[in-house]
Parts: sequence; C-alpha cells; structure tokens
Amino acid sequence: MGTENSSRRGRFIASAAAAVLLAGGMTTTALGLHAEPQAPSATDTVSTAAPPALAEAGSPPASAAEAGSPTATTIPAPAAPDGALPASVPVKVEVPAIGINSALLPLGKQANGELQTPSGEPGAPGAWYRDSPTPGQTGSSIILGHVNTTTSDFGLFYRLHELTPGQSITLTRADHTAAVFTVDRVDVYHKAAFPTVEVYRNADRPEVRLITCGGYDPATGEYRDNTVVYAHLTSSHPT
Repeated sequence: MGTENSSRRGRFIASAAAAVLLAGGMTTTALGLHAEPQAPSATDTVSTAAPPALAEAGSPPASAAEAGSPTATTIPAPAAPDGALPASVPVKVEVPAIGINSALLPLGKQANGELQTPSGEPGAPGAWYRDSPTPGQTGSSIILGHVNTTTSDFGLFYRLHELTPGQSITLTRADHTAAVFTVDRVDVYHKAAFPTVEVYRNADRPEVRLITCGGYDPATGEYRDNTVVYAHLTSSHPT
C-alpha cells in the first residue's frame, strides 16, 4: 500500500511541475494534478461559449453601485490616476462566494523559465507570481491555485468557474491593507487556444487574474482548459 501511494503521489507531483512560460513564450497553466476524478468534475460542465468582448484597456473601474462593491464603511482606494495602491506582497486570498479563504505564497520561475506552481497537497496555499504587480498596484496581478489536490478532486480553485460578474475577491497584503476587487468576467479557454497576451498583459489600472485548470478528460488524464477570472480594484480598507 505504501509503495502504491508513493507511486501515485509521484505522478501527481510530476504533473504539477508543468507550468507557465512567462518569458520568451508564455503558454497555458498546468494547475490540475491529473488525478482521475472520483466523480465527474464540475469543471467539465463549464460553458465554452465565446467569451464577452475584452474591456477597453484603461477603462475606468465600475462605480460601487454598478460593481456591487463593499458598503460605505469600506475605505476607498487612495486618490491616484488609476486608484492604485503602493506595492505590498499579498498574504491571503478570500472569495466568499465560492468559499475560498487561503494563505498565499510568492512563487517565481524555475531555472528552465517555467513558473513554479503551488503545492498540490490538501490545504496547501495558493500562489502569487512575484514578478507580476502586487494586488492593487497598476497592472495585472497573477494568482494561481490548483483545481484538485494529490488526494482529492477538490482543490483550492475547484469552484473558480462558478464566479460571476459583480462578485468580490479580497487580497490581504503584508502592509495590512485589504485590496477588494470586483469580478468583470470569467473565461474558459482551451489550452491549445490560450490567449497568452490577453491573460498576462499588464493592464493600465489595478487588476487581478485568478487562474486554474479545468475540463478534465478521463480518456487522457489531462485537463483540457484553463479558467481565468478577470477582476479590477474597486476599494481597499485596513485589516
């Protein structure tokens, strides 16, 4: 039994090592551990309809009323041309609508240029790509999480595809500021047609991308898609 578990674990960790090439040719994200699901995965039911048109870069954030942002007790982001916050490393991500409340670790690139991926162990934290802007800075902050774990179908970002426009994402930063983002849209891309530039380019306002895998194919043991949540900063408050 121990040998079997060790072999199974080894396959999961090896598959998690595949990642995003963020320099010299970015590609799709491998954040599914290729475990055969114990039951049909919800990610297989995600609509693959054409995504809505990309918002014009630099368009102003929606108003609090339009975006469903926090109430007046929330302190607005500092007055700046794009409402940006100063740099500060994120330490936690919360997405109440889908039950996410997790620590974050900063991860960089491996020696071969591929992005490091977070641990696939149950309860492991998600990751912030440390060469992207910190959440609340101008640009696109990249947050990664697995869709499953080494022992379960239900990883940190298993329900990411359930998010809808107007829902909130809160990223707590090391400077004890919570940056609150409002979801603009959720897109599902086939890995072979992943729009690298659109996903990873730096926006000219504070935005965040939450990324995971989806679309498990039992015939190949692979995840066919990537789920990407696009959101923009709408407010901030002290923690």
